[in-house]
Amino acid sequence: MRRFARTAVLTGALLLALSGTATAADTGTVSITGAVASPASYTAAQLAALPQTGYPITNPGHGPRTVTGTDLDDLVTAATPNLPPGKNTALRVSLTVTGKHHRSVTFALGELTPDFGNHPAVLTTAGREIELVVPGDRTRTRSISGLTAIRVAVSTAGADAVAPGSIRVIGPHRTVTLSAALLSRLPARRVTSTFLAGTTPQTHTESGPPLSLVLLAAGILPLPDTTVVAIGGDGYGAAVTLAETYVGGRELLVSTVKDGVPLTQPRLVPNGDVKGGRYVSGVVTLAVG
Repeated sequence: MRRFARTAVLTGALLLALSGTATAADTGTVSITGAVASPASYTAAQLAALPQTGYPITNPGHGPRTVTGTDLDDLVTAATPNLPPGKNTALRVSLTVTGKHHRSVTFALGELTPDFGNHPAVLTTAGREIELVVPGDRTRTRSISGLTAIRVAVSTAGADAVAPGSIRVIGPHRTVTLSAALLSRLPARRVTSTFLAGTTPQTHTESGPPLSLVLLAAGILPLPDTTVVAIGGDGYGAAVTLAETYVGGRELLVSTVKDGVPLTQPRLVPNGDVKGGRYVSGVVTLAVG
């Protein structure tokens, strides 16, 4: 409901942003660029005129309060990411938000959207400066003040041919294939995951190494802003970032055992998602941004 109710309003706001109606009093401006069909810029005043949502802040040490602002995922969706054909390809979208002093954080769009990760990030406009706040995070690590840019990327990585049970990890500087035997030797965690498949609730017990350990085994340092697109043998893909675990409090597993039965091919488990779109089965490739 939130998505449909706001699409028309945001589209109108996008046209306003493109028209360059900022006044001299506006000091905060954020641009949306990258792999989008409709790049735009918003002033603080224009953002304040968009639909606002209030969220309780759970960051420790700041006391209970509510933050109100414009949902980041709505702005990115209104800019129309350039999606490849296929099912749920919006889950391949990632975005890097940059503020003053060139500080930046990266999100997977699927983490933010209500239908999947349902872990929102909001742009607030207290005063004339634009600030990013992630209400559900355990710390303020991903909060950014003086927002200036949102850059959108869309992964087009495809599936690799690998031996049964193996995963090919494609990093910025190296490509490594992790065998089924190696994955089975990594320390495993066990979680119970519940999500919707369509409108039907599913609950499964999943066991396997954390995604961060899999990246370490491939020689890749798992930093919070590391973006990983898990791709199944059928080409289906979904993005996550390690910050979802580090500050978002969500487990990201590479499951090798589901409901007590060893899997032929590993499965990405973003535990806590509302729907199962980012649960990628039959993973053969991890494309690391």
